[in-house]
Amino acid sequence: MAASITVDDVAMPEPKLNGLKITRNKIWSKNAGRGADGTMTGDIIALKWKLEIEFLPLTDTQMATLEKALEPAFFNVIFRSPKTGKNITVKMYAGDLTCPVYTYTNGKPRYVGVTVSLIEK
Repeated sequence: MAASITVDDVAMPEPKLNGLKITRNKIWSKNAGRGADGTMTGDIIALKWKLEIEFLPLTDTQMATLEKALEPAFFNVIFRSPKTGKNITVKMYAGDLTCPVYTYTNGKPRYVGVTVSLIEK
């Protein structure tokens, strides 16, 4: 079964096999760091999700749908949480969208290796 990712009610194209990395980043307090004795001090003030996605080859139409969904500064993303095994909704923004053009067929591009990172607000 393929990973299901939705951005503001728009189903995203399917990620390639092993093309979805889900990371949970720890955000530490300002006073975090190693003490003189080498022990870590500080507090975790937040845990933030990050999705790194590489899609299967995309048509011109799929690429346009993806770009339009990721244009706003922030949007709601629904994906399956590895922690709970259930779908969650997270407010996110997109990093750079990389769109390599593999070939042109009948004047239309075919995109292979499209990647983007979605980061929790």
